[in-house]
Amino acid sequence: MKFVLSCHRVLPRVFCALAALLGASAMASAEPTQIEVRVLARGAKFIGGYSASALVTLTDADTGEVLARGMTQGTTGDTDRIMKSPPKDGGRKATDDSAVFKASLDLTGARRVTATVTGPVSQPQAATTVTSTQWVLPGRHITAGEGWLLELPGLIVDLVEPAAYQWVDKQSTVPLQASVTMMCGCALSVDGHWRAGDTEVEVSVSINGKPQPAQRMTFDAAAGRFGTELKTQEPGIYEVEVRAWVAATNNAGVGRTTFFVR
Repeated sequence: MKFVLSCHRVLPRVFCALAALLGASAMASAEPTQIEVRVLARGAKFIGGYSASALVTLTDADTGEVLARGMTQGTTGDTDRIMKSPPKDGGRKATDDSAVFKASLDLTGARRVTATVTGPVSQPQAATTVTSTQWVLPGRHITAGEGWLLELPGLIVDLVEPAAYQWVDKQSTVPLQASVTMMCGCALSVDGHWRAGDTEVEVSVSINGKPQPAQRMTFDAAAGRFGTELKTQEPGIYEVEVRAWVAATNNAGVGRTTFFVR
């Protein structure tokens, strides 16, 4: 009986020591692996900011476990370096201050990792999502060049006028103005890197649920906006949809609002 009791006292200690040894061994074999994720607006610059830029989520592609999550932090980068092809001086597009999300994963083995990017978070009506999956190896950092680079398609369409749900009189003229920019917030201009002349912008209006013919909007270089005028007809609900399209980059954007006519 004494022998049995002594075994019961000793065995738990052995198991605890073995478990501690195995745990320490597993931790010792885990290698910190650095990953840098950058998000480029299609045809433009990096999506920058500090609190509402692009949201990056890294997950295990096989289990769905979230490994890291956060926002890109930094500027939109150097315009000249980014827009030249190949990059200026044959180097990378990113500079030290370019927006990036940095993560460190402790890996004990190779993992298939999926990066999911949504942005720009500051413009939810324009936000799009892209994903990319690749193998990540312990201790093999994904930091060279642009690191893990993902490209977000789209355009930001922000309706400036009319104000949402404002009331206007029938048989009146309502000015319509929309700001259209690249996903990084880069403005369009007459002869800059992002030309307004390459962008088709039109507005469609539904009056009490009945679609009206679409009309083109023209670019005002002084204001940096696209505009036109809407002629109100019968009273009711006017639903406005502005669509922007750049054929050369397959970028599209949509902005919507509603106003009332009495």
